[in-house]
Amino acid sequence: MHKEELIEQYFSGHISEEAFLQLKTLLEEDDAFKKEFYSQLEIQKAIAQEKQAPLKERLKKLDQKPIRKINWYRYAAAAAILIAIGFIFYRSQPNFEKLYAANFEAYPNVIAPTVRDNGGSEEDEIATAFSYYDNRRYADAASAFEKLYKAKSKDYAFFYYSISLMAMGDTQKSITALENHDWTEPGNYQTISHWYLGLAYLKLQNKEKAKAHLEKVAHTSDPLAKKATELLKKLE
Repeated sequence: MHKEELIEQYFSGHISEEAFLQLKTLLEEDDAFKKEFYSQLEIQKAIAQEKQAPLKERLKKLDQKPIRKINWYRYAAAAAILIAIGFIFYRSQPNFEKLYAANFEAYPNVIAPTVRDNGGSEEDEIATAFSYYDNRRYADAASAFEKLYKAKSKDYAFFYYSISLMAMGDTQKSITALENHDWTEPGNYQTISHWYLGLAYLKLQNKEKAKAHLEKVAHTSDPLAKKATELLKKLE
């Protein structure tokens, strides 16, 4: 990553832990970079002090400031504090991507094995949809389950449609589907849906919504309650 990008990401508050560590190393080893960083630090400090003024007025004031030698020792101390605080902050944040990867797996196919092959078209459509699903052809599975649901309005079809969306990476669409669905058989799918919604929000790094759904799972007698409780502890 370019040095200018590191500085920009740091002051925007959207720097990753990896980039943050790279920034810290450069400040310790690259004197030219350190000088540039401290210059930006002075500018950011000036902007913060004048944050109530219109943007153009702030920039005008900065441009009119006479060029002067910066007291590097003073800003070095300030930067060191910022670096230390930032390092602690990023070390304390959960790794959402790893937690999602460690906990997400497509819900097992518990429907198709119970379907008797009578040669009927509906049974064939169900078998085809689950064949796609079992073979991880999730885009095809989502399309097949959506068609089944529109034709028969069965909860299982909508549930596996939503999980197929999540498995193929269409997380937001899966969230919208699950959150807006009224289950005909809530006892069969409501708790499981909260588990997957918790994981989906985890992937989107929305910690609060992830916890809200996982807590609903944790307070049930469902086998997923234990996993939800363990995951909640990791999000504290």
